[in-house]
This record gives sequence, structure tokens and C-alpha cells, in this order.
Amino acid sequence: KMNDIIKIDIIAQGILAKYYGSTQNCGTHTQRMTYAILQARDIFEGKYKINKDDLSEEAYKYCKEYELI
Repeated sequence: KMNDIIKIDIIAQGILAKYYGSTQNCGTHTQRMTYAILQARDIFEGKYKINKDDLSEEAYKYCKEYELI
């Protein structure tokens, strides 16, 4: 579903912004994006959760804006 894809992309953008998750520091942009998208899909599917207690203020605002927490 398109809404699911958009939500996964929003989660991946938060990973690339280093708000949560882990980033790949080497490789091409496409490889780093793929790594983030795979993590984002796992978060979206409920395999991992975003812990609001570990977020910076900026990351918390991002997650609240997009209803990730």
C-alpha cells in the first residue's frame, strides 16, 4: 500500500538524520539508503520500536509530527 511505503520512507529519513536506529557510514548513497529502508521496514512491521526515552528533543518532535511514537 502507498501509505505504508510513505511511512517506511519517513522512518528511513529519521534513521538517515541519525534520530534513531543505526546508519551505515561507508558505501554509496544507495547502499546507505537501502540499509536505512531495511531498518525502517523492521520498525514499521513492529520488529523494533523507537524508544522515546532515547530521543533528542529534535528527534522527539520529528517522531511526534509523523506519529512514529
